[in-house]
Amino acid sequence: MNENERYRSAGAVLCERMVPPEVAAAMAYQISVQVRKSGGQCLAPPLITSKPCYEIYCYQWPVLLTFLWAMTPKIEAVVGRPLLPSYSYFRTYQHGDVCRIHADRPACEHSVSLTLAYSDDKPWALAVANDPAPLEQRGTIRGDEDFGGSGYSEFAMAAGDGVVYRGTDYLHGRLIPNPNRWSAHLFLHWVDREGPYREQAFDGRSVVGNTDFVFPAAV
Repeated sequence: MNENERYRSAGAVLCERMVPPEVAAAMAYQISVQVRKSGGQCLAPPLITSKPCYEIYCYQWPVLLTFLWAMTPKIEAVVGRPLLPSYSYFRTYQHGDVCRIHADRPACEHSVSLTLAYSDDKPWALAVANDPAPLEQRGTIRGDEDFGGSGYSEFAMAAGDGVVYRGTDYLHGRLIPNPNRWSAHLFLHWVDREGPYREQAFDGRSVVGNTDFVFPAAV
């Protein structure tokens, strides 16, 4: 099966070299510079993780927003549906951290977990349930320690690899403690252009106005 067929049948698919490793490394470095400049302002308390993380929301740093928008055609090809971007964010996990099992809010109808870098080059797998989650388990903030006996699949990623998954419908997380001193990831989210969550496009923000370019009179 191709990527679209696997996604449609299983709700998740590994896309190797979603971006070239060189691009992933460059992005990780550029973001690390921004994190250092922030003086700790990017440090977020643990919610579904077990330790504090560095996080940057795309509407705080337009580079992440532009990358999200540019990836839309590629993810449309995997999903097989017309999409609109909602939001993205960058996160680093510490050594020994986990990501508790959860399902996301409606803005994450179609999601990507993209690995940018590992400090020690040890792949850290994303686990995704094999079946859709019950409605009451979706949109959780603090997740569960495991899948409660339900089946799941694990996707180990190298830098530049990404997993496309139905973030709203399928429970997911990272069960095994992070074997690296740190790992750096991008999470990118879209909604179906014609679907029930269309109003979540651009994370409900106004991003379009009266565009105009005015040149100085002397030019």
